Amino acid sequence: MKLKTVTVEQLALETAKVLNEARKAPVVVRSAGKATLILRRLVDDDTTDELLSQSPSFRSTIRAARRRRAAGEGIPLAEARRRLKA
Repeated sequence: MKLKTVTVEQLALETAKVLNEARKAPVVVRSAGKATLILRRLVDDDTTDELLSQSPSFRSTIRAARRRRAAGEGIPLAEARRRLKA
């Protein structure tokens, strides 16, 4: 699939048109000759993933879990599954 590219100026002048094109296929926006961002259609899972990944409390929870695991305080997957089924 060939990506469509537009400049920042084109995006500013033809926002609605570019967004409609991005619903069909990704659009690369270039600034000063370099790719700056990619516009693409989102699905529900993408939105949820993005919101979670940017949440400070979620990121803090992940960091804490990684520290516990590195310290040997984790539990085996089989045990976690057993606990969750109860």
